[in-house]
Amino acid sequence: MEALSGVRDGDVVIRRPEERDAETLLAGTGDPLVREFMQGVLLHPDRASAVRWITEVAPRLWAADRAAYFAVARAGEPAQGVEPGPGGGPAIGLAELVDLRPEEGAAEVSVWLLPEHRRMRTAASAMRLVCRFGFEELGLRRIDAYAAAENMGVQVVGASIGFRRAGFRPALFRSSRTHELHDAVYATLVPEDLC
Repeated sequence: MEALSGVRDGDVVIRRPEERDAETLLAGTGDPLVREFMQGVLLHPDRASAVRWITEVAPRLWAADRAAYFAVARAGEPAQGVEPGPGGGPAIGLAELVDLRPEEGAAEVSVWLLPEHRRMRTAASAMRLVCRFGFEELGLRRIDAYAAAENMGVQVVGASIGFRRAGFRPALFRSSRTHELHDAVYATLVPEDLC
């Protein structure tokens, strides 16, 4: 897959995760809302586990064209007094294109942000960047998104960048936190609808 050092939309940047993002990954995978509304979130017990995922697992899945993982950062926030480069400052969340199906030209997108950065504009910018990368760099023709039926915020973010509701899937995914099943709203995006 294409290398990625920093792609920007306003003040939001996506880039490949780096070791410096371990604290964000550790905090995010322990966040109750992330764990409730995302399936398969691996809870990292410590920083070493998060670093291993960032430096070993994520790159291996990128190399195998199975998934693309991104750190979401702010373009202009310095990290401990050091001006950020093209890849932005410290991560404020993570995003992913998973379930890559090259033969169909399709994948599934998701984004999570740390609680103090959860704003519609930030989430929409991050999702837009990931989808643009999928269409332009990976040649995808369709990107799918699933949101718990009760998670209206994610549904609104998707609709704001062009996702169209395509269906309802009862008991589609299991919460990583409570292990309860959630009904899901299914939406899809094609390149010409991305806004």
